[in-house]
Amino acid sequence: MDQETAKILVVDDDDGVRAVAMETFARADYEVVGAATGQQATELLGEHDFAAAVVDLVLPDCSGLQILEQVRTSNPDVVMLVITGYASLDSAMEAVRLGAYEYLRKPFEADDLLHIVQRGLKERELARENRELLAELDRTNRELVAYRDRLESQMQLTSEKLEAFIELGKRLAASEGALPRLADVLEAAIQVAGAGSGAVFSLADDGFDCVVARGEARADLHGVHLRSDEGVFEAALMSGEAAVIPDLVTWDGADNCAMCLLGFASMIVLPLKYQDLTLGMMSLYDWEPLAFAEGHLNLLQVLVSYAANLLASGQLQGQAQALATDDGFVDIADMLS
Repeated sequence: MDQETAKILVVDDDDGVRAVAMETFARADYEVVGAATGQQATELLGEHDFAAAVVDLVLPDCSGLQILEQVRTSNPDVVMLVITGYASLDSAMEAVRLGAYEYLRKPFEADDLLHIVQRGLKERELARENRELLAELDRTNRELVAYRDRLESQMQLTSEKLEAFIELGKRLAASEGALPRLADVLEAAIQVAGAGSGAVFSLADDGFDCVVARGEARADLHGVHLRSDEGVFEAALMSGEAAVIPDLVTWDGADNCAMCLLGFASMIVLPLKYQDLTLGMMSLYDWEPLAFAEGHLNLLQVLVSYAANLLASGQLQGQAQALATDDGFVDIADMLS
């Protein structure tokens, strides 16, 4: 729910305080309704879907804690802010312990009231997005396990390649929904494809930044920045399709391929797409030509999907962390490696 549609409930028997609070939110383009009693608040909770509620703990007909309980029952995601006088400070702290977002002591500045509620609404939205992402990752996890089972029964994989799926599946099953490291998925992809090395690149404004590298050439790949016109990645980015380059030396784009300079002879490029957006690339390398075939792309499909979700998760968490820092800087490489 964005600011234009967010509806806020203000409950306070002090006409002046209630009027100031409502005017503050109205000027910030929120839809706001007020109540002077607990009974009025109860009626409004039955008529509206609120994103936030500002509740005085001392009301003429009931305790503000009772109203907070009704708010929480109607919608557990509502941002609840309690306002209180000095005498009820202990009750305010108890309300926070029970789930209220914050408390504000009277008298308070209107700007402080607005800032706290806006911060709570922003964190509420980030929490909603993270829940949706976790649900998507859990779904992908189930697909990964199912895909592994299909591979085991339908294809003759070497024990080493099959073990990569099995071990990753075990880690996911044991995590109970916790996010594994992006490096785990990359290592599984290297093992499945029989690659010598691999890396995950995050899409940047002016090219691609390596955020995770594994394998024999890990040291050479770590921290590499590639231009936006890097031949292999540019083609995959434009088409959105994975590609196998069996011989980098004879490939038409070899003159514009930074990876050739590292001595790689063959390569797989896999776009990491999340909700139809390409967030980066996974690339697998080998020192020998003809090390990869088109059949590897089917084996890597689920791992690539999972890697894309993890890369998206790291960027969302990076945005959330930036909101809580003084300079707003987040090193995504540190978060994902």
